Amino acid sequence: MFTAEQDTIIVMAHFRSGTRNPDGTWSYSLQSCIDQFNEYFPEANFTYDAFRQRKQVLVNRFLNKNCICKGKPTGRPTVLTAPVVEDIRNRIEQSPNKSVAKLSAATGLLRPSILMTKKI
Repeated sequence: MFTAEQDTIIVMAHFRSGTRNPDGTWSYSLQSCIDQFNEYFPEANFTYDAFRQRKQVLVNRFLNKNCICKGKPTGRPTVLTAPVVEDIRNRIEQSPNKSVAKLSAATGLLRPSILMTKKI
């Protein structure tokens, strides 16, 4: 039901929705996660329960394997490090009209990561 690109946004939105409690534990807002997902994919059609279940599977997979892939890790970086962000920014400055898909292919990062870098 969800694409690999959507899965990536679900996991990123989950961790962005976190707030630290006074006792040091973290709480995550499912509604905030859904709202962030809808910003990237306004046309996506899903049920609340399907989204909740998919998020749970993906977050558990990420916490256990440090990736959201079903099989072996892909070798792609799981976080946008400062050098990766700088590389993407340099590529955008050199070719401002280059599509996100071409930037994704050139850097080996998923399109949502490229879009996030543009917003940072």
